[in-house]
Amino acid sequence: MKKPYFLYIINSAGICLFSYNFKRKLEPFEGPLFSGFITAVSRFSEELNRQLTYTETKDRIPFIPINRTFEIMIAYKESLTGALIVEKKDIDEDMKLFLDDLLEEFLIKYKDILSNWDDNIVYFEHFGEEIERIFRKVTIFSFQIPRIKNGNNNNIKESEQYNGLLQLIDGKKDINDISVLISKPINEVKNIISKLLWKEMITLSEKVYDDDIYEPKRDLFYLIRSKNLNSNFNNSGNGFSKQKEFELLKAINGFKTIFDLSEEFENLKLHDIKHIISFYLTQGNYLEKIELYPQIITISDEIRNNLPPESLALSYHLENICDGELCLAEISKKIDVPVREMKQTLDILKNHVTYKKKYKK
Repeated sequence: MKKPYFLYIINSAGICLFSYNFKRKLEPFEGPLFSGFITAVSRFSEELNRQLTYTETKDRIPFIPINRTFEIMIAYKESLTGALIVEKKDIDEDMKLFLDDLLEEFLIKYKDILSNWDDNIVYFEHFGEEIERIFRKVTIFSFQIPRIKNGNNNNIKESEQYNGLLQLIDGKKDINDISVLISKPINEVKNIISKLLWKEMITLSEKVYDDDIYEPKRDLFYLIRSKNLNSNFNNSGNGFSKQKEFELLKAINGFKTIFDLSEEFENLKLHDIKHIISFYLTQGNYLEKIELYPQIITISDEIRNNLPPESLALSYHLENICDGELCLAEISKKIDVPVREMKQTLDILKNHVTYKKKYKK
């Protein structure tokens, strides 16, 4: 996760209790002006909900676009509103969890002060000391590949504390590789990586989860058709041959989860598959993350009679809910069934299922 730009924590009266600048070279918005804007938009949203007879907290505004590049992420917890100014391309689940954790920690740290607050915001000034610690709680996976951030090569010599580790960062080795090479426990290496992220000296490759589904971009289709492993097809390193990477990418069709691929490629560990996909996803040349919106055509009794017992009950659930309006992740949350299990049943139904595809940010 990349650092956001600015943080604001606002109370129910619209007063900015705390603000934080993650990018010291930039001037933040004035606290009172910004908090007034956020409060006005939130109250308009709540009033609209009330008039439409929604509950007070239902569909509270989660973000406000600033322009094509930036967005204000908004979270609510008890009487507080948290706002992060971020680049749209950097928004992911980790960023949302980070904002939630910031509000949670703020409430815990200042619980007594907030309950008897005397309008003095000086009490909250030291919360900035907690933010780096909270940032380091964000999960880092061992298959992620660190890369020295552009313009920071000269800073490596100045970072003697991490010099041995930094020398191994080449954009190909993942965190697990580095842990083995410097003979340090993986959690210790993750802690160092997190500190380097906070200092903005490095970037990390994309996160990949078992339930993720990817779509090949057009240039990959051309590559597959020609089967020409030329110089444009980069090798991610770490001992993976170009042919092995090519076969894995060729198997990605916009419907298989990462777990599906791991069952198909028994000669590759799940960690290895995530490493390769994380690398190419970060390159931005071959893969795009998508969400699938399944729609089930009426399932006949004949089809149901051929379903495995574990898929039969699930097929009834899916038939009622798969209307092309909910993505797999939303359906999974609604019926409390893992995406992998749903995919297995949907795959058995084959021609009885159609999909809409939407590309994620």
